Amino acid sequence: MMKILKRKNKKGFTLMEMLIVIGIIAILVAIAIPTFTGAQKKAQYAADVANTRAWYAEQIIDGMSKDTFDAPTTDAAIKESMEKSGMKIQLDGAKVTASGTDVTEYKVIYSPAEKDKDNYKKMAFGGDGKVDSTPETKPE
Repeated sequence: MMKILKRKNKKGFTLMEMLIVIGIIAILVAIAIPTFTGAQKKAQYAADVANTRAWYAEQIIDGMSKDTFDAPTTDAAIKESMEKSGMKIQLDGAKVTASGTDVTEYKVIYSPAEKDKDNYKKMAFGGDGKVDSTPETKPE
C-alpha cells in the first residue's frame, strides 16, 4: 500500500508552497503601493512649481518686451494663459494666483490644496526675482 502513495517524480509545487508565495507577493505589494503614490504626488508638486515658475518668467519677459503690461490676474485668465502656454496644474485643488500691474511688482503664488498644505509649501515668485516658499502677503 505504501508504494501506491509515493510519487516517483515530484514535479510542480504543492498548494501550500503556492499559497506562501502568493502571501509574500501580497505583502510586498501592500508595502510598495503607498511608496509609489507618495513619489507620484511629490513629482506632481515639483512639476506644478516648475510650470508656475516658467509661466511667471514668460509673463515677465512678455511684459518687458511690450510697452504695456497686461499679465493675467484673475483665476480664469491665469488658467487660460497657462493652458495656452502648454502648462497645467497637476495636483487636485492646487491654485495659482497673481497680482500686480507692472513688471516690477507682479507676483505669482502657487498654493497647494488645503489637504496638502502640511506636506507641500506655498511658493511665491515676485517681481524682485526672488523665490519665497513662505509668502507673507496674499494677492487680492
